[in-house]
Amino acid sequence: MTQKTVLCYGDSNTWGYIPTMDYSLSKARYARNERWPGILQELLSSEYFVIEEGLNSRTTNVDYALPPDRNGKTYLAPCLYSHAPVDLVILALGGNDTKSYFNRSAEQIKDGLSELVDIIQTSEYGPMLQAAPEILIIPPAIPLQFVEKFTDENGIQFLKGAVEKIERLVDLYCQLAKEKNCFYLNLSKIRPSEIDGIHYDKVSHQICAKMINKKIKDIFKHL
Repeated sequence: MTQKTVLCYGDSNTWGYIPTMDYSLSKARYARNERWPGILQELLSSEYFVIEEGLNSRTTNVDYALPPDRNGKTYLAPCLYSHAPVDLVILALGGNDTKSYFNRSAEQIKDGLSELVDIIQTSEYGPMLQAAPEILIIPPAIPLQFVEKFTDENGIQFLKGAVEKIERLVDLYCQLAKEKNCFYLNLSKIRPSEIDGIHYDKVSHQICAKMINKKIKDIFKHL
């Protein structure tokens, strides 16, 4: 079997952000063998090559005023080309789009991810650089309710309404996968940490990796 390349394109839960409520601390990251893409590599073994492309605060296709360079759309094509040929792209985005700064509905977030799917499916960065990679869509972790009370330095509740939006994305992303002939995996039952209500702890990273491992093996078994 030729080694398959899997690109994990996501946000802070792909990056491995360690849950914290102490914002005086620098951002801390789980070790590679503790975050789900690294664990996934171990589970898939040498038949697969797993590439981590997680970035804190990454959106589907929208820009922050600050920080810059978090728009997932603008970086996607060069990222695909850099790592080509890619057999499978895992899209794990959308949670940051729920922030009140962007004023986006769940449907608009779905449309944002749809643009990323189009970029991948119209590319030739897949097998032998003659076809498009396959795509696996994963909805964001559903935050715990208390995160909606979080405020930024200006007193804005920047995650107000986020829980309901992400709950809706579970079905909307499933619908998108069907529309675009992509694969879909619902990880919404994996609870984020009780510490910050958003990010995976070590146990959740392990569960996530195991579920994705099973899905990937099933995908390539039937291709």
